[in-house]
This record gives sequence, C-alpha cells and structure tokens, in this order.
Amino acid sequence: MKFTRSFFSIFLSVILVLFFFKSVQAQVGNQSDITNPDPQEIINPNEPSGNQSDITNPDPQETVNSNNPAENPIIDREVFDNNFDNTTPDEAVAQLEELNAVEYGTYLGTDFFGEISSSEEIADNLSKLAKLTGRNAAVLYVTSLKDQLSLILIPPKAQEKDLLNDTKSLKDSSLLLSQETPVKVGEIVRKYVLEANSINIQKVAQEFRSKVTNLRDKDYFRSAEKLYTWIITPIETALEVNKINTVIFSMDSGLRSLPVAALYDGKQFLIEKYSVGIIPSFSLTDTRYIPIVNSDILALGISKSTEGQDPLPSVPLEINMVSKNIWRSQSQILLDQDSTLENFESLSFKKHFGILHLATHGDFKSGKISNSYLQFWNQKIHIDQLRNISQKLGWSKDPKVEMLVLSACRTALGSQEAEFGFSGLAVQAGVKSVLGSLWYVSDQGSLALMTKFYEQLSTTSLRSESLRQAQLAMLKGEVRITDKELYLSPEKSIALPPELVNLGTINLSHPYYWSAFTMIGNWN
Repeated sequence: MKFTRSFFSIFLSVILVLFFFKSVQAQVGNQSDITNPDPQEIINPNEPSGNQSDITNPDPQETVNSNNPAENPIIDREVFDNNFDNTTPDEAVAQLEELNAVEYGTYLGTDFFGEISSSEEIADNLSKLAKLTGRNAAVLYVTSLKDQLSLILIPPKAQEKDLLNDTKSLKDSSLLLSQETPVKVGEIVRKYVLEANSINIQKVAQEFRSKVTNLRDKDYFRSAEKLYTWIITPIETALEVNKINTVIFSMDSGLRSLPVAALYDGKQFLIEKYSVGIIPSFSLTDTRYIPIVNSDILALGISKSTEGQDPLPSVPLEINMVSKNIWRSQSQILLDQDSTLENFESLSFKKHFGILHLATHGDFKSGKISNSYLQFWNQKIHIDQLRNISQKLGWSKDPKVEMLVLSACRTALGSQEAEFGFSGLAVQAGVKSVLGSLWYVSDQGSLALMTKFYEQLSTTSLRSESLRQAQLAMLKGEVRITDKELYLSPEKSIALPPELVNLGTINLSHPYYWSAFTMIGNWN
C-alpha cells in the first residue's frame, strides 16, 4: 500500500501554517516511489526534463529550494499529537514519514518531492536487505508525545518459513508481552510508555547526555537504564521474535542526539546486543546495498592549527592507517596545507571516490544551518554550502558517494537545530551515509575508533556492524592506547609517532570515547 504525499499533506495542512508554503500536492503528477523508484519519475523543476534522477531516494539538489522564511511551515505539535493517537500503526508511520520530510525540509531549506514509504514497503525493503546482507534490521520510530512516548517497530516482512515457525513459537510463554499478547513474526508493534511523557524523557535525555560526556562522572548508568526501559524494553520481545540484530532509530526532535549505543539494560549496553543507526526517515534514506569494501577513498586531514582551531596531532597517522595500511582499494590523501577545497574538488573531478574521510574539525551549532561548518585548511565550509558542492561534484549520481566520515566533529547537544544538521547531513550532502561524532571525543580516541572501524569494514563491508565491533573492542579494552602504542587487539599494535608518545595510557572503555560515533543513513 502506497501513501501518497497528497493525502497526508491534506492531513498536515490542518496543523501547519501554510500561507505561502509550496504544497507538494501540486507536484503529485511528478512524484516518485522513493523506495523503489522509476528513474523517470523524480524531476528537478529547475532543469530540463531530460536531467532526471536515477537514485533510490530524492536528494536535496533534486528539489525546490524554499529560502523565504515566510514559506516555512510551522508545526503545531499539540494538534499533531492528538491526531496521531487516533491512527492505525500504518497511518502513524505514514504521518511520521511525512512529518520528518516537512521538518527536515524546513531546516535544510528544501521541499522534498515524492511519495512516502508505507510500512508495508519498509518491511519488504528490510526483508530484501536481510537476504543480501545476512543481517535482520528493524526500524524503530521513537516519538515524544506530550503525555506519553510512542514506539512503533517495523521488522522485516515475514517469510513463509517464518510464519510456520511462528505458529510453533506462539506456544512459548517467553514470547508473550506483559499483556499476554502474542508477538507475531513480521508484525508491526506499537507501544505507548505513559511514564515517558515529553517533560520526563527530555529531562532524562539531557541528564544522560550530560553525564556520559563527562569522563569524571560514573553515574550515567541510572539515566542510561531509564531510557533503555522506556525505549527498548517495550519492544524487546518483538526484537527477539523477529531475530533482529540491527535497530535503526528514527527519532523525534530532542532525542536525535542521544548516544543510543550506550543505553543500558542493567547488565549490558545496547551495542552489546545490536548494531544501531539513525535515519532522518526511511523515505529520505537511500537503503540500497552495495559492498562498500570496493569503494576508493579520498582522505583529507588537518593536524595543525588553522583559523583558530586546535591542532589534531593524531590526524596524519589516522589518515595514513585508514587509506594506506588498512583499505585495499585505491586512495588519495590531502594533508594540512594541501587540504583546501580547491584540491578536494580537483581530485573529486578526476576520480570517483566512494568514501570521503574528513579528519578535521566540524561543528553543528544551534540556530540556522549556515552556523554549522566543516573546517578546510583555508576556509570553513558551511553546511548550507554542501548541497551546491554535492551538485558540483556529482556525489548523488550513480555511483553515489557511499559514506562521508567526519572523525572530529561535535554537535550542540540538546539543540533541535543542531540535531537536524547532524542527523540530516546525509540528505544535505547527497551521500548514502555519514559516520560522525555527537561530541568531540579526543584526538587519540578518534584515532583508535577510526582505525578499528576501517579494519572491521575492510572484512565485513557492513557499516553499522563494523562500527559496533569497533565500539565493542574499545568497551572491552581490546583497543587501547599506551605510552608508545595503539593496540587494535591484544596481538596487534601500531607504534605511535613521536608527537603522541608518552602522553599516558588511555582507557577507552568509558562510553564517552565510543558512544559518540553514530552511523546516519544507510546502515548496510
């Protein structure tokens, strides 16, 4: 079943101020099935009809810009929440997909065109991806309503063998929810958590972010466990029944900067059970699976102080280890004075790079999108400029840029605008996925995680699982830093350069070091 934008725009029109908003209804004739598109359907109104998209999901450069603030919709969440409670799970998913498109489009200055993904299509897509990757992923919509928390879990579509096994499993009392409601394989699960109203969950989320980012504070477990109880526990039986090993979160405002990997069940962190990732919405994510291990890499790094930024002495070792020692495909490096936008664009014009690794400062700030930036050697590239750079370099054209890595970025935690910039970066840049950090970890901590991540990625070719394995290695103390060496495992170490020697032993097991790193967009 396909939910078209025209239907849900009618719904949203009740709760949006739309005096000058360019309604997507007018574009229904040119809409695309953005889960499995007809290449002829998504059309850039600013270009001739011959210049059309051939990608899975729409890119910002294939939409109409809306830079006039008067044209931006204002969402009345109280009215939205009231209507949301009265919907079926399928309708609720469609409303959330539409709401996210409007919210991200408003912040990014973009109107997204095309049909939204229905829950049925999402489940079917997840099932197909499971066959290709061997990993069962489920999408979890976490929506902070005024009086309660809404959870909607979409597992992969059930196969015939799953349905046969499901009939036997229903006899097992361990697969029943607290209300003794059987959990069926492939069925959407919808739960409400009354205790986690908007005030309570935002308060606990803020406490969790504050404590987990403070190395001296060991009291992060309480808030981590409370959030686990609210967000994961109600749907955990469904995760077990569907044999889910990857949870993809589509979060509401105020929750998008949660380091979900560090949620805690009293015994284990979430990352010890599942790979995790964040998406702005399913409709805005290019979920196609292409083995990333075959991608060439362009690595840019700035180790010296430039334009007032702190130096990052680990960067030369990081980008050499990532691009030369670990990665098997071809690579190019731009370091320090060579890391200008001009050189970056020149190399990108000459050759397609599937991975762009930027070991430089990045800052996602409160306020408008132009406040946030990525640091190049002689200038800051503001996030609102990325769309034009992406267009110019063809990042969204097949073969797309598979992954943009930001190893030294930070986000204004708790700021909804900064959350939109961080979690919407893959959409803004026209790439399939982004790996970035919610806060600036440390130079050595980033070196450790990135080195282990690429080591895992070179063998598994799965993004979120490779990140999980790197995080687990840090949590368990396998990846650690001594006075002279970086240990990737008990048996494998790398000698540190002179500028990093004798800085002391670093225990990387605290979630401060590993939970900040987040996979956004395509998790495969």
